[in-house]
Amino acid sequence: MNRKQCHSLLLLLVTVALLASGCGATATPAPTVQPTGPAPVPSQAVQPTAASPAAKIEEALKHVRRMEGAVLARVNGQEITWDDYESTLRQSLFSISQQYEINWADPAMQQRLLQLQNDVLEQAADRVLLRQMAEKQGIAVDQAQLQATIDKEKSGIMGSGRYADWNAFLEANGLTDSTFEQLIADTQLISALLAAQEVDPLAEQVHLRHIVVTDQALVDEVVTKLKAGTDFREVAAEYSVDTETKDNGGDLGWFTPETIISELKEAALSLPIGGFSDPIRTRAGYTIIQVVERGPHELEATVLKQRQQQALQAQLEAEKSAAVIEYLVDFTATPAP
Repeated sequence: MNRKQCHSLLLLLVTVALLASGCGATATPAPTVQPTGPAPVPSQAVQPTAASPAAKIEEALKHVRRMEGAVLARVNGQEITWDDYESTLRQSLFSISQQYEINWADPAMQQRLLQLQNDVLEQAADRVLLRQMAEKQGIAVDQAQLQATIDKEKSGIMGSGRYADWNAFLEANGLTDSTFEQLIADTQLISALLAAQEVDPLAEQVHLRHIVVTDQALVDEVVTKLKAGTDFREVAAEYSVDTETKDNGGDLGWFTPETIISELKEAALSLPIGGFSDPIRTRAGYTIIQVVERGPHELEATVLKQRQQQALQAQLEAEKSAAVIEYLVDFTATPAP
Protein backbone atom coordinates (compact mmCIF):
# COMPACT_ATOMS: atom_id res chain seq x y z
CA MET A 1 0.00 0.00 0.00
CA ASN A 2 1.25 3.50 -0.69
CA ARG A 3 0.77 6.51 1.56
CA LYS A 4 -2.23 7.88 -0.34
CA GLN A 5 -4.02 4.53 -0.30
CA CYS A 6 -4.06 3.87 3.43
CA HIS A 7 -4.57 7.27 5.06
CA SER A 8 -7.76 6.43 6.90
CA LEU A 9 -6.83 3.02 8.26
CA LEU A 10 -3.53 4.38 9.48
CA LEU A 11 -4.91 7.53 11.01
CA LEU A 12 -7.52 5.72 13.06
CA LEU A 13 -5.46 2.77 14.20
CA VAL A 14 -2.13 4.47 14.73
CA THR A 15 -3.70 7.32 16.67
CA VAL A 16 -5.48 4.97 19.05
CA ALA A 17 -2.26 2.98 19.49
CA LEU A 18 -0.36 6.18 20.26
CA LEU A 19 -2.91 7.19 22.87
CA ALA A 20 -2.71 3.83 24.58
CA SER A 21 1.07 3.53 24.50
CA GLY A 22 1.47 7.12 25.60
CA CYS A 23 -0.77 6.96 28.63
CA GLY A 24 -0.72 3.39 29.88
CA ALA A 25 -4.23 2.54 28.78
CA THR A 26 -5.24 -0.80 27.35
CA ALA A 27 -5.50 -0.28 23.63
CA THR A 28 -8.68 -1.16 21.80
CA PRO A 29 -7.96 -4.36 19.85
CA ALA A 30 -7.20 -3.33 16.30
CA PRO A 31 -5.42 -4.69 13.26
CA THR A 32 -1.74 -3.96 12.91
CA VAL A 33 -0.72 -1.90 9.90
CA GLN A 34 2.61 -0.49 8.92
CA PRO A 35 2.39 3.20 9.75
CA THR A 36 3.40 5.43 6.89
CA GLY A 37 1.72 8.57 8.21
CA PRO A 38 2.40 11.99 6.80
CA ALA A 39 5.42 12.47 4.56
CA PRO A 40 8.70 12.86 6.47
CA VAL A 41 9.45 16.43 7.44
CA PRO A 42 12.51 18.22 6.02
CA SER A 43 15.53 17.58 8.25
CA GLN A 44 16.39 21.27 8.47
CA ALA A 45 13.01 21.89 10.10
CA VAL A 46 13.63 19.39 12.88
CA GLN A 47 15.15 20.97 15.94
CA PRO A 48 15.46 19.71 19.53
CA THR A 49 12.82 21.13 21.81
CA ALA A 50 11.42 20.37 25.22
CA ALA A 51 7.91 21.45 24.20
CA SER A 52 5.12 18.97 24.87
CA PRO A 53 3.14 17.53 21.94
CA ALA A 54 0.18 19.65 23.02
CA ALA A 55 2.29 22.82 22.93
CA LYS A 56 3.65 21.88 19.50
CA ILE A 57 0.15 21.26 18.20
CA GLU A 58 -0.96 24.68 19.39
CA GLU A 59 2.07 26.27 17.74
CA ALA A 60 1.30 24.45 14.47
CA LEU A 61 -2.34 25.53 14.62
CA LYS A 62 -1.19 29.17 14.58
CA HIS A 63 0.12 28.59 11.05
CA VAL A 64 -2.62 26.48 9.49
CA ARG A 65 -4.93 27.98 6.88
CA ARG A 66 -8.27 28.12 8.65
CA MET A 67 -11.60 28.01 6.82
CA GLU A 68 -14.23 28.07 9.55
CA GLY A 69 -17.75 27.69 8.25
CA ALA A 70 -16.60 26.39 4.87
CA VAL A 71 -17.50 23.09 3.26
CA LEU A 72 -14.10 21.57 2.44
CA ALA A 73 -15.14 18.42 0.59
CA ARG A 74 -18.06 16.16 -0.27
CA VAL A 75 -18.06 12.36 -0.28
CA ASN A 76 -21.04 11.01 -2.23
CA GLY A 77 -22.83 14.23 -1.31
CA GLN A 78 -21.94 14.10 2.40
CA GLU A 79 -20.23 17.32 3.40
CA ILE A 80 -17.01 17.66 5.36
CA THR A 81 -16.96 20.99 7.17
CA TRP A 82 -14.10 22.70 8.96
CA ASP A 83 -15.50 21.47 12.29
CA ASP A 84 -15.43 17.88 11.00
CA TYR A 85 -11.95 18.36 9.60
CA GLU A 86 -10.22 20.16 12.46
CA SER A 87 -10.34 17.16 14.81
CA THR A 88 -8.65 14.99 12.18
CA LEU A 89 -6.02 17.69 11.65
CA ARG A 90 -5.29 17.84 15.38
CA GLN A 91 -4.93 14.05 15.56
CA SER A 92 -2.51 14.05 12.63
CA LEU A 93 -0.46 16.84 14.19
CA PHE A 94 -0.34 14.87 17.42
CA SER A 95 0.97 11.81 15.57
CA ILE A 96 3.69 13.88 13.87
CA SER A 97 4.62 15.57 17.14
CA GLN A 98 5.13 12.14 18.72
CA GLN A 99 7.54 11.13 15.95
CA TYR A 100 9.49 14.33 15.26
CA GLU A 101 10.88 17.38 17.01
CA ILE A 102 9.56 20.04 14.68
CA ASN A 103 10.14 23.78 14.58
CA TRP A 104 6.82 25.12 13.34
CA ALA A 105 8.26 28.63 13.28
CA ASP A 106 10.42 27.60 10.31
CA PRO A 107 8.87 29.10 7.11
CA ALA A 108 9.71 25.95 5.14
CA MET A 109 7.86 23.85 7.69
CA GLN A 110 4.88 26.19 7.57
CA GLN A 111 4.69 25.64 3.80
CA ARG A 112 4.86 21.89 4.38
CA LEU A 113 2.04 22.29 6.87
CA LEU A 114 -0.25 23.51 4.10
CA GLN A 115 0.41 20.35 2.09
CA LEU A 116 -0.22 18.35 5.23
CA GLN A 117 -3.63 20.02 5.46
CA ASN A 118 -4.46 18.68 1.99
CA ASP A 119 -3.28 15.21 3.04
CA VAL A 120 -5.44 15.35 6.16
CA LEU A 121 -8.46 16.34 4.09
CA GLU A 122 -7.98 13.12 2.12
CA GLN A 123 -7.79 11.25 5.42
CA ALA A 124 -11.08 12.82 6.52
CA ALA A 125 -12.69 11.84 3.22
CA ASP A 126 -11.48 8.25 3.57
CA ARG A 127 -12.91 8.17 7.07
CA VAL A 128 -16.33 9.22 5.78
CA LEU A 129 -16.09 6.68 2.96
CA LEU A 130 -15.33 3.87 5.43
CA ARG A 131 -18.41 4.76 7.46
CA GLN A 132 -20.53 4.83 4.30
CA MET A 133 -19.11 1.48 3.23
CA ALA A 134 -19.95 -0.03 6.62
CA GLU A 135 -23.48 1.36 6.47
CA LYS A 136 -24.04 -0.19 3.04
CA GLN A 137 -22.96 -3.55 4.42
CA GLY A 138 -25.25 -3.23 7.43
CA ILE A 139 -22.29 -3.00 9.80
CA ALA A 140 -22.77 -0.77 12.83
CA VAL A 141 -20.99 -0.27 16.12
CA ASP A 142 -22.79 -1.82 19.08
CA GLN A 143 -23.48 1.11 21.39
CA ALA A 144 -23.24 -0.89 24.61
CA GLN A 145 -19.90 -2.35 23.54
CA LEU A 146 -18.70 1.09 22.45
CA GLN A 147 -19.54 2.63 25.82
CA ALA A 148 -17.89 -0.25 27.67
CA THR A 149 -14.72 0.24 25.62
CA ILE A 150 -14.74 4.00 26.16
CA ASP A 151 -15.12 3.48 29.92
CA LYS A 152 -12.28 0.94 29.92
CA GLU A 153 -9.98 3.26 27.98
CA LYS A 154 -10.73 6.18 30.27
CA SER A 155 -10.14 4.05 33.34
CA GLY A 156 -6.78 2.89 32.01
CA ILE A 157 -5.75 6.41 31.07
CA MET A 158 -6.64 7.93 34.41
CA GLY A 159 -5.21 4.95 36.26
CA SER A 160 -1.83 5.58 34.66
CA GLY A 161 -1.30 8.58 36.95
CA ARG A 162 0.12 10.66 34.09
CA TYR A 163 -2.72 13.18 33.94
CA ALA A 164 -4.23 15.38 36.62
CA ASP A 165 -7.70 14.89 35.20
CA TRP A 166 -9.52 13.86 32.04
CA ASN A 167 -9.38 17.32 30.50
CA ALA A 168 -5.59 17.32 30.92
CA PHE A 169 -5.42 14.11 28.88
CA LEU A 170 -7.66 15.51 26.14
CA GLU A 171 -5.63 18.71 25.93
CA ALA A 172 -2.30 16.87 25.87
CA ASN A 173 -3.46 14.70 22.98
CA GLY A 174 -5.30 17.26 20.90
CA LEU A 175 -8.70 15.67 21.52
CA THR A 176 -12.17 16.45 22.78
CA ASP A 177 -14.64 14.06 24.37
CA SER A 178 -16.40 13.81 21.02
CA THR A 179 -13.28 13.10 18.95
CA PHE A 180 -11.99 10.59 21.50
CA GLU A 181 -15.26 8.68 21.36
CA GLN A 182 -15.31 8.89 17.56
CA LEU A 183 -11.81 7.40 17.40
CA ILE A 184 -12.92 4.43 19.45
CA ALA A 185 -16.10 4.04 17.40
CA ASP A 186 -14.23 4.20 14.09
CA THR A 187 -11.66 1.68 15.28
CA GLN A 188 -14.41 -0.74 16.28
CA LEU A 189 -16.07 -0.14 12.92
CA ILE A 190 -12.86 -1.04 11.10
CA SER A 191 -12.48 -4.16 13.24
CA ALA A 192 -16.02 -5.18 12.25
CA LEU A 193 -15.27 -4.49 8.58
CA LEU A 194 -12.12 -6.59 8.81
CA ALA A 195 -13.99 -9.46 10.45
CA ALA A 196 -16.51 -9.35 7.59
CA GLN A 197 -13.83 -9.93 4.96
CA GLU A 198 -14.13 -13.40 3.46
CA VAL A 199 -10.58 -14.69 3.64
CA ASP A 200 -9.81 -18.40 3.33
CA PRO A 201 -8.37 -19.47 6.70
CA LEU A 202 -6.42 -22.21 4.91
CA ALA A 203 -3.43 -21.64 2.63
CA GLU A 204 -0.65 -23.63 1.02
CA GLN A 205 2.22 -23.56 3.50
CA VAL A 206 5.52 -25.21 4.27
CA HIS A 207 6.58 -26.68 7.62
CA LEU A 208 10.26 -26.03 8.37
CA ARG A 209 13.00 -26.95 10.78
CA HIS A 210 16.35 -25.22 11.05
CA ILE A 211 19.82 -25.46 12.54
CA VAL A 212 21.72 -22.23 13.20
CA VAL A 213 25.46 -22.19 13.86
CA THR A 214 27.93 -19.33 13.97
CA ASP A 215 31.25 -21.21 13.74
CA GLN A 216 32.36 -22.14 10.21
CA ALA A 217 34.10 -25.29 11.48
CA LEU A 218 30.88 -26.45 13.12
CA VAL A 219 28.99 -25.83 9.89
CA ASP A 220 31.14 -28.47 8.22
CA GLU A 221 30.49 -30.91 11.10
CA VAL A 222 26.74 -30.35 10.86
CA VAL A 223 26.69 -30.91 7.10
CA THR A 224 28.79 -34.05 7.44
CA LYS A 225 26.44 -35.54 10.04
CA LEU A 226 23.33 -34.70 8.04
CA LYS A 227 24.74 -36.21 4.89
CA ALA A 228 25.66 -39.33 6.86
CA GLY A 229 21.98 -39.73 7.75
CA THR A 230 21.91 -38.43 11.32
CA ASP A 231 18.42 -37.28 12.24
CA PHE A 232 18.00 -33.54 11.63
CA ARG A 233 16.38 -33.09 15.04
CA GLU A 234 19.30 -34.69 16.83
CA VAL A 235 21.78 -32.45 15.04
CA ALA A 236 19.69 -29.38 15.84
CA ALA A 237 19.60 -30.29 19.54
CA GLU A 238 23.38 -30.76 19.59
CA TYR A 239 24.60 -27.84 17.50
CA SER A 240 21.96 -25.13 16.97
CA VAL A 241 22.51 -21.85 18.76
CA ASP A 242 18.82 -21.00 18.50
CA THR A 243 17.84 -21.71 22.10
CA GLU A 244 14.14 -21.26 21.35
CA THR A 245 13.98 -24.17 18.88
CA LYS A 246 16.96 -26.47 19.47
CA ASP A 247 15.20 -28.52 22.16
CA ASN A 248 12.31 -29.32 19.81
CA GLY A 249 14.52 -30.34 16.92
CA GLY A 250 14.74 -26.89 15.38
CA ASP A 251 11.01 -26.85 14.57
CA LEU A 252 9.94 -23.45 13.21
CA GLY A 253 6.33 -24.30 12.40
CA TRP A 254 4.36 -23.43 9.26
CA PHE A 255 4.97 -20.56 6.85
CA THR A 256 3.18 -19.00 3.93
CA PRO A 257 5.56 -17.91 1.14
CA GLU A 258 5.32 -14.23 2.09
CA THR A 259 6.34 -14.89 5.69
CA ILE A 260 9.58 -16.75 4.90
CA ILE A 261 12.65 -14.51 5.18
CA SER A 262 14.14 -13.70 1.80
CA GLU A 263 17.43 -15.57 2.33
CA LEU A 264 15.60 -18.85 2.98
CA LYS A 265 12.63 -18.54 0.65
CA GLU A 266 14.10 -20.14 -2.48
CA ALA A 267 15.31 -23.20 -0.58
CA ALA A 268 12.11 -23.51 1.46
CA LEU A 269 9.94 -23.50 -1.65
CA SER A 270 12.09 -25.79 -3.78
CA LEU A 271 13.44 -28.49 -1.45
CA PRO A 272 11.76 -31.89 -1.48
CA ILE A 273 9.98 -33.04 1.67
CA GLY A 274 12.61 -34.31 4.08
CA GLY A 275 15.37 -32.54 2.18
CA PHE A 276 17.73 -30.06 3.75
CA SER A 277 19.51 -27.05 2.31
CA ASP A 278 23.14 -26.11 2.02
CA PRO A 279 24.26 -23.67 4.73
CA ILE A 280 22.72 -20.26 4.05
CA ARG A 281 24.25 -17.08 5.41
CA THR A 282 21.72 -15.10 7.46
CA ARG A 283 21.91 -12.43 10.14
CA ALA A 284 21.80 -15.18 12.76
CA GLY A 285 24.80 -17.01 11.31
CA TYR A 286 24.77 -20.07 9.03
CA THR A 287 21.32 -21.61 8.69
CA ILE A 288 20.39 -25.03 7.34
CA ILE A 289 16.69 -25.68 6.84
CA GLN A 290 14.71 -28.85 6.35
CA VAL A 291 11.28 -29.12 4.76
CA VAL A 292 9.10 -31.31 6.99
CA GLU A 293 5.85 -31.16 5.02
CA ARG A 294 3.82 -29.03 2.63
CA GLY A 295 0.13 -28.52 2.05
CA PRO A 296 -2.99 -26.61 3.12
CA HIS A 297 -2.66 -25.42 6.70
CA GLU A 298 -4.58 -22.99 8.90
CA LEU A 299 -3.19 -19.47 8.80
CA GLU A 300 -1.73 -17.95 11.93
CA ALA A 301 -3.86 -15.16 13.39
CA THR A 302 -1.40 -12.42 12.37
CA VAL A 303 -1.22 -13.62 8.76
CA LEU A 304 -4.99 -14.01 8.57
CA LYS A 305 -5.39 -10.44 9.85
CA GLN A 306 -2.91 -9.17 7.25
CA ARG A 307 -4.93 -10.83 4.50
CA GLN A 308 -8.12 -9.34 5.90
CA GLN A 309 -6.43 -5.93 5.82
CA GLN A 310 -5.45 -6.43 2.19
CA ALA A 311 -9.01 -7.45 1.32
CA LEU A 312 -10.46 -4.44 3.13
CA GLN A 313 -7.96 -2.10 1.49
CA ALA A 314 -8.91 -3.46 -1.94
CA GLN A 315 -12.57 -2.94 -1.07
CA LEU A 316 -11.90 0.61 0.07
CA GLU A 317 -10.04 1.38 -3.16
CA ALA A 318 -12.93 -0.01 -5.20
CA GLU A 319 -15.33 2.18 -3.21
CA LYS A 320 -13.11 5.21 -3.83
CA SER A 321 -13.05 4.54 -7.56
CA ALA A 322 -16.83 4.44 -7.66
CA ALA A 323 -17.39 7.31 -5.22
CA VAL A 324 -17.95 10.95 -6.06
CA ILE A 325 -15.36 12.76 -3.95
CA GLU A 326 -15.10 16.52 -4.38
CA TYR A 327 -12.25 18.47 -2.81
CA LEU A 328 -13.47 22.06 -2.68
CA VAL A 329 -10.32 23.67 -1.25
CA ASP A 330 -6.58 23.54 -1.84
CA PHE A 331 -4.76 24.71 1.25
CA THR A 332 -1.53 25.26 -0.69
CA ALA A 333 -3.13 27.65 -3.16
CA THR A 334 -2.29 31.33 -2.75
CA PRO A 335 -5.33 33.13 -1.31
CA ALA A 336 -7.01 35.66 -3.58
CA PRO A 337 -6.09 39.27 -2.70
